[in-house]
Amino acid sequence: MKRFLNNRKLLITLLSFLLLVILIGVTLQGRNQSHWYQSFARDTAGVGQRLFATPIGWVDDTVTSIKEVRDVYKENEYLKSRLNDYADTAVEVRDLKRENEELKDMIGLDGSIRDYTLLPAEMIGRNPSEWHRYVTVNIGKEQGVKADMAVITADGLIGRVIQTSAYTSLVQLLSDTSRTNNVSAVADDTRGKGVFGTIEGFDEERKLLKFTKIPNDAKLKRGQSVTTSGLGGKYPSGIVIGKIEKLESDKYGASKIAYVKPAADFDQFGHVFVIEREAKEPFAESVTGGDTSE
Repeated sequence: MKRFLNNRKLLITLLSFLLLVILIGVTLQGRNQSHWYQSFARDTAGVGQRLFATPIGWVDDTVTSIKEVRDVYKENEYLKSRLNDYADTAVEVRDLKRENEELKDMIGLDGSIRDYTLLPAEMIGRNPSEWHRYVTVNIGKEQGVKADMAVITADGLIGRVIQTSAYTSLVQLLSDTSRTNNVSAVADDTRGKGVFGTIEGFDEERKLLKFTKIPNDAKLKRGQSVTTSGLGGKYPSGIVIGKIEKLESDKYGASKIAYVKPAADFDQFGHVFVIEREAKEPFAESVTGGDTSE
């Protein structure tokens, strides 16, 4: 009995070794060539992948197309709404132009308070002791320059002519802190209503202009543009002055003061334009009081 068990163990060992050799051979052979069952499995997987990929790809393309159509529809609706706005604006502009022409005919005004001619000039002089007050430009009476003409850069208003000679002019900058240095200005409030006041004075510490005489009920906010109003007969309307940085009440609480960051750089400029206004405010000389004086 014991001998039979020993022979059985030997037989099992031999069979195991033989099976191991066969498995090693199959494995080594599989590295160089594929068996029929491996090829069948790969072909089956490939066909299945194509069968599933085609409808999935079609669904994906369909979903993408639907999304694109929806986006195009939304964009089209938005553009149509904007087109309606533009149409309304065009009608309003046309009506305003017609009304403006009628009013000009009634008062006999030739031109508009926005009409002006630009006379190009170059800064040729600046006194270090009065750096923030005056500059000299290279055109004068011979080129048609007169006192009180506005002076601008490409960015906005910088001041006005106060003295002229034959070929030069002295320009007073808005950064001059003189109380007589003022400009009638306007800003649109949050309701689209024009708020009129006066640019007078310059805060040297903050480097900001003072927009004064603003009613307490005016709805202004930071970032709103301030331009010339055209009142007073000196400056045309619509010349950019700057944007509101801060609002506060005056020391008496009777009105508001807006601090305006100038659009033009008073320190760094070389070329300017002197504005020759083509239309004069017909009532400028007769108006007394109010905010039309500059």
